[in-house]
Amino acid sequence: MKKRKGFTFIELLVTTTIILLLSSIAMVSYQSANKRGRDNKRKADLEKVRTALEMYRTDNGAYPLTEKWEVMISALKDGNYLNEEPTDPKGYSYYYNSDNGKSYELCAYLEAEGETGSCETASCGEVTCNYKLTNP
Repeated sequence: MKKRKGFTFIELLVTTTIILLLSSIAMVSYQSANKRGRDNKRKADLEKVRTALEMYRTDNGAYPLTEKWEVMISALKDGNYLNEEPTDPKGYSYYYNSDNGKSYELCAYLEAEGETGSCETASCGEVTCNYKLTNP
């Protein structure tokens, strides 16, 4: 009987299946890590804005009265409380609301984490916000 060199079809099929399975697991882990990283940036952005808002209130006696993120950011930048406007890593919007100057809501959309605060009426662009910070 003559010995053949190489692999059988079954061996190649099993090896290919294992490689594809491992690649799939790695891809899912990579995507999950990216989502968590973008969520962490969103949280850090809102914390930076929260700090600037507290300095603004200390100096002016109230938070900026507006429902527009852009107006609030402009007020913070004009007063040198914030150097640059934070932007969402995927292009979603952030949300701000203060209708009485005594309290506010900062909202964002998190991809990987569950809901951690309800922003019932807040729109973060094409998605609904599911992460909220309020004044301390």
